[in-house]
Order: sequence, then structure tokens, then C-alpha cells
Amino acid sequence: MKTRTGRALTLRLFRYVIASGLWILLCLPVALAGEDAGRYPGNLAIAKGKHLSAEEQAVEARFAAYLEAHTDQAIARYIEKFGNEIDTDNARELSSDYAPGGIDGEDAATIAARTRWGQAVHEPASALAKELYRRALRKDTPPHRRKQVVFTAGGAGAGKTTSIRTLAGLNHAVQLAEIVYDATLSTFSTALARITDARAGGRVVSIVYVYRDPVDALVEGVLPRARSTGRTVPLEIILNSHLGSLNGILKLAEAYKNEPWLAIAIIDNRDATGSAAQADLEFMRRMARKYSRESLQAALSSALEDAYEKGKTGGKNGISETLYRAINRPAR
Repeated sequence: MKTRTGRALTLRLFRYVIASGLWILLCLPVALAGEDAGRYPGNLAIAKGKHLSAEEQAVEARFAAYLEAHTDQAIARYIEKFGNEIDTDNARELSSDYAPGGIDGEDAATIAARTRWGQAVHEPASALAKELYRRALRKDTPPHRRKQVVFTAGGAGAGKTTSIRTLAGLNHAVQLAEIVYDATLSTFSTALARITDARAGGRVVSIVYVYRDPVDALVEGVLPRARSTGRTVPLEIILNSHLGSLNGILKLAEAYKNEPWLAIAIIDNRDATGSAAQADLEFMRRMARKYSRESLQAALSSALEDAYEKGKTGGKNGISETLYRAINRPAR
């Protein structure tokens, strides 16, 4: 009797679940078990950004969908414009939301869009940069290039491109490299993985690290670029990129000190007026002791607030409220 009653209750419950539509909710966890809710579906494994508004999520989703559906086309567009230099900032330009005026557009609408959607397009752009790197390592080295990957490293606003160009010998060596990857190398594990991939692909590796005082990099590097191009970097990313890359380069130097296939060049760009000079690891060790995380965070915040206050009164080197909010927002 108890068995029949139990079966009857089970049957009634099953019918209720089917009729009410609850079966969809019950099956949903099973359906999603093999899917990463933090990434978009597709071969590029594009991560979903954090701290994004609903509008930003929509922009991110559109860019991710475009890159997944038209990966080859996007890569061809990128290479046509930027050649062998891999840079997440450049990859953002392929988003029609971020750059409605086209790659490197300088119209007011595009400048405003870059500021508005910078965070939204970061993760898809980062995924495309990784795919560019993977494909580049699988290719044969062109006859006019050296079988080499050059990583340009340093905190946001350090002036990597301009300072390298001032050193003729170093600039020439970078120009001959097969692949140039512009990054901060602020995450040690990521740096190790990229170097390992380069070596597995039969390349020698060079790291060109550019040091600039982080506060100067913000005031004289990040903010002027934000005003002229609309490209912004959250303050937390600026902080992490300077501290992470500075300490990371010392760890990399120790990890690979006995490897003849890896070379590290240090550039002292503290002056940032075209007189950059090569330095050594002892210089890096001294710079690593200059700031604690707390003191640098306070100094960067003070400099940003000062620029914002100047902007309110139209002062020189001031920034608008729009730029201030974009830089002062939570990091991705």
C-alpha cells in the first residue's frame, strides 16, 4: 500500500513539473554543465568582462560575435593595418562600436566612443591578440625577418614605442624581429606562458622593458593620449601594470639567466624628452624599491584628482569629467 501511494505521489509530481514548465529550470544546470558561463561560445574562448553595464555587455557581445564569426577576416584587417605588431589596444579598433570612424579615426565621435566603450571591447580584443600570436608562431619566418619574438614591456604610459625609436641600434633589432608583442608583462604566469610558446615555436626571445616613473607615465603619458585619442586605462590597471611589470621583469631575468636564447634590454625613460638611455637590472632593483603599493596608489589618485580639478576650470593638462570617470572606474 505504501509503495502504491509513493508511486502515485511521484507520478502526480512528475505531471505537475511537466505542466508547469519547471522541467526547463531543472534541466538547465545539466544543459549548461559543459559550458563556461564566464566565456562566450566559440574557438577564441573570449572571456566576459567584469563591472560592465548592460550597454557595455551588449557592445562586448557584438564584438565577440563578430570576431568568432569572422576571425579570418578580422585577422586580415588587423595585419593589413598593423603588420607584425600584436597589441590589444590596436585590436580594439576592429570594433565598429569602439571605432565608428574606422581604425585610427580622429573624428570627435570616434574619440568619444573609445572612451565610452574601452572596457567593453577589451576582452574580445585581448582574445584576438592571443589568436594572432598563436597563428604567427605557426607560420614560417619571412626571409627578411629574424626568427625572433620581441616583447615590449612596461607600465601603461611608459612610452615604449617612442623610447625604443630613440635608440637606433635597439630600434633596428626590433624592426628585424618576426613578431613584436606589445604588452606590460605584468602577470608573471602569463609572461612565462608566452615565452614558453615562443620557444616551442623555435623562436629566440627578447624583452625590451621601458621604465618611466608611474606618476609621470599617468600625467604625461596616459592622460594626454586619453585627451587626443579617447583611449583610457583604469587607474587600477595603471597601478598593477607598473608594479607587476617592474617586479615581473626581475623574476624573468632570474628565471632565464642561464638561457642564451633569451635577452633582456632595459630602457630608462624617466626623462621622457627623447633622451632615453639603456640601463641594467641594478637600476630596476632600485626602481622597485621606490614605491610601495599603498604609496603609489595614493600618488596616482592624487595626480588624477589634480588633473580633474584643472579640467573643471579649463586649466592646462586638465581632463574632462568623462575621462575622469573612465579612468577612475573599477578595473575589468
